[in-house]
Amino acid sequence: MPKRPLTVVSADPAIRTACAEAATLVPQAVDGITHYATIEELQAAGHAQGLVVVDPVALGAQAIHEWSLSWIRRNPTLVFLLTHGEVAEAEGLARFVGAQGALGLPLDPGELAERLASPFGVPWMGPPRDLPAVDQDGLEANLGARLGALLGEEGEVRTSQREEFLQSITDADSGLFVYQYWEHRLEEEFKRSNRFRFPLGLVSFTTDGLVRDDALLDVASVILLDTRDVDVVSRFDEQTFLALLPHTGPEGARLFADRVGAGLRALDLKDLVGDRVEWSLKSAVAPDSSVPDTEAFLRLVLPEGTAV
Repeated sequence: MPKRPLTVVSADPAIRTACAEAATLVPQAVDGITHYATIEELQAAGHAQGLVVVDPVALGAQAIHEWSLSWIRRNPTLVFLLTHGEVAEAEGLARFVGAQGALGLPLDPGELAERLASPFGVPWMGPPRDLPAVDQDGLEANLGARLGALLGEEGEVRTSQREEFLQSITDADSGLFVYQYWEHRLEEEFKRSNRFRFPLGLVSFTTDGLVRDDALLDVASVILLDTRDVDVVSRFDEQTFLALLPHTGPEGARLFADRVGAGLRALDLKDLVGDRVEWSLKSAVAPDSSVPDTEAFLRLVLPEGTAV
């Protein structure tokens, strides 16, 4: 995964120190830190890339959701919003407006470092837990205790179920959604687009050769760096990656394709025979009266002759 610059928007010394400490914990992920005291200073700088941590105090009178939506549309960054409130509630709001998540105050450097080190800005869930061995002789007597050890408290059960679900729909090699889940979401979003006349963008990124497996994470991180929480990205086959962009019209899909395409080309990848990888980009938007179903929609962005 390539290093990414970290931008911290806060005048609070404690927050700045915590961010600096987090960066030292993951030097392989962070390429320098830039500090701004207020959102106005950040906006005056004109542009930022990589990772952005925002202190709500630095927003002044601006509504955090309005600023986030506007900023993320114009800047391909992973944004983390800090909060003094309930983190679980703030996390949902942050993802709704396109940020990667929320972190509680006072800021924990270790928790932030885990987010910074992730290509997608989310905490690592860790490997699946092994099931405890069952004592057959004392099964009846200790069944309740063993179930308690396995399932934990009610909140832990919900967390475990969520983790298991996310693992089941995520490709272990790339971190992208598995194609079966992506295809299911395509069907859902295509129907919603046609019913409510919401725009739905679809973008493909196709290589002219085979990308090495050890480069998949770099490719995925470049694509996901420019996506929102509502977008769905998957690998169609060994040469094509697909991004589904709800509520995105023709211009938005084109800008997304151009930005991600520039990032992919900057990786300067080599294929299996050592030649430089070239990328081709295609985009399409629904609803369209000439596109009757998802298969026809998908064919608009796949290389000619590809089986669907």
